[in-house]
Amino acid sequence: MKIAITGHTAGIGQALANILLARGHEIIGISRRTGENIRRIKHTANLIEPCELFINNAQTLYAQTELFYEVWQKWRGIPKKYIWNISTQMTEQPINGAIEGMDDIVMSAYRNQKIALEEASRQLRFKNSWPHVTIIRPGSIATYDKFNMKNRADVKQWAKSIIDIFSHNENISISEISVGYTTKRIAI
Repeated sequence: MKIAITGHTAGIGQALANILLARGHEIIGISRRTGENIRRIKHTANLIEPCELFINNAQTLYAQTELFYEVWQKWRGIPKKYIWNISTQMTEQPINGAIEGMDDIVMSAYRNQKIALEEASRQLRFKNSWPHVTIIRPGSIATYDKFNMKNRADVKQWAKSIIDIFSHNENISISEISVGYTTKRIAI
């Protein structure tokens, strides 16, 4: 499968790209570190257009949502096209105060940008059956060294879990999923 991933050079995007590449998929990586910028919406959408799966991971202001709309328009009505919009569990409740050294206003803006992405996902999901749109909400994930890594899920383990959920459930449609860190494990 040909898969486009924004923000593929660090954190969640890198973990997903490495696992998918190891499983034999062709990765179209889109990252500022490789000279691309998702704020160039039309250009970036053209890079994504020939792919079957778009992992919409990188976020810069509202560009993630704008890029989602652009790709959705290009893929509208085309069977077997999938979009995974990477959001955050922070959308599930308001933020009050700074989080690990991040300014309260910065975190509030980030949360609102992700809420816009989620609402756009829900709106477009009901307009057409293709592309299939999934909202993926990571919880506390160990993505950057600047954060306290205690009580955070390992990013590689998290990414493998997400990919396994989708690859082992062919006939199940997943519209929204929240997957994060826990200290409790159930053995089934």
